[in-house]
Amino acid sequence: MKNYSLITLILSLLMPLFMANAQNLIDYSDWVAGTSGATTNFNLRGTIAQNSRISMTGPYGNQITAWRAAADGSSGFNGGLSHKNGILLDTSKIYRISFWVYSDGPNNCINYTGFVPYEPSGPRITSTQDTNGATTTWPYFTSVRQPNDKWYLMVGYIRPGSANNIGDSGLYDPSQGTASNLPSPSYASRNFVFPSAFSEIRVRIRSFMWNCGSGDEMFVYDPRVEEVPNTTPLSNLLYGTSSADTQAPTAPTLSSTGQTDTTANLSWSGATDNVGVTGYRIFQNGTSIATVGNVTSYQATGLAEDTTYSYTVSALDAAGNESNQSNSVSVTTSNTGNPPPSGDAVWSETGSTASYAGEVAVGTTSVPNGYKMAVDGKLITEEVRVELSGSWPDYVFKEGYDLPSLEEIKKHIQEKGHLPNIPSAKEVEENGIELGDMNRLLLKKIEELTLFILEQERRIQVLEQK
Repeated sequence: MKNYSLITLILSLLMPLFMANAQNLIDYSDWVAGTSGATTNFNLRGTIAQNSRISMTGPYGNQITAWRAAADGSSGFNGGLSHKNGILLDTSKIYRISFWVYSDGPNNCINYTGFVPYEPSGPRITSTQDTNGATTTWPYFTSVRQPNDKWYLMVGYIRPGSANNIGDSGLYDPSQGTASNLPSPSYASRNFVFPSAFSEIRVRIRSFMWNCGSGDEMFVYDPRVEEVPNTTPLSNLLYGTSSADTQAPTAPTLSSTGQTDTTANLSWSGATDNVGVTGYRIFQNGTSIATVGNVTSYQATGLAEDTTYSYTVSALDAAGNESNQSNSVSVTTSNTGNPPPSGDAVWSETGSTASYAGEVAVGTTSVPNGYKMAVDGKLITEEVRVELSGSWPDYVFKEGYDLPSLEEIKKHIQEKGHLPNIPSAKEVEENGIELGDMNRLLLKKIEELTLFILEQERRIQVLEQK
């Protein structure tokens, strides 16, 4: 038992080294759940409606973002992906390509996994030889009607003609084995040989459905291209020993390094991950506008002048985990049509009144969009006056006011956990409160309570008389 525990400890210490040596040459960090069509790094196969990214349970039981191909019965492509720019591969080396593929639907459509080779200068290579000597125009590792409702791992190789065959290719069902007793492939895959006329070729991996019946679906996860021998062990791929990374990176720290009338320059630091940060996602006013690689700066372009924008950034890792968003940074673009007066760019003075043209942040580095001042800390003043644009709730005392019954109020409290028209604790925690509006709501409740008390007093007097 002691020896077994020692071995387990040693393996757990060595596992990050395996991950560090195994480098996935495919970046799919631009897959965002809830989006449709193509992405920055991947073209779609078929129509926009046939291609989307969704959140679902992955092969290791955790939530992942998968590419969903949804057939509608049309001819040709019925959804799928193709790597947009391809990867330049050294034809003297061996590469392993793998996909997780999940099939669903009434017609059990064929799921294709393969690649398209190109010369380094651009033209497509129209004849590719497999390891059995057969040639094909469109190289596929697998074209299989795999069983529905189950994740399969497709493994295939591209190697020089002089290299020996690799033995672990195929379509694997992880439920048929364990990490210590690997299953045999449920379906064979076709391995390929690099053309001898090139020292490098560009490869675009792809996975798709073709001429499928309406309602069929295919889901793809974790497309990988890895150089042999620095590959993730097959047991790790099948059972998530290392590839099932569920720990998200830490949030980066964002800052603005300048702006023009149409651009905003952003930079960040501080994001870390248990395996490694692979990219960053940039948000503008709460909407994702770009996904970049492992860099620390970005320029937002196409902005309107003299306009305030709010930015945050999140960090991504190779397993698709995403950090919390960074601190928010507010950037106001320059106003070229109305340049500031010479001298002081933001302050002006009229009589004994000094005016500030920008936003004010006290105890913080940013002001939320739509506000002029933000204070992170306590504020003391002799008096605060709030001028309201809405009506003061004296209308409660006017004839014809629809006063809710106590039974209605009781029902609302039982269902919602708070008084009608009063924000809940969760809403206050997320959005804060507007001081003037809250005082108006509180007065309205006091006036309604007064009416209830007067009614109770009337009923008591009637009972006393009886």
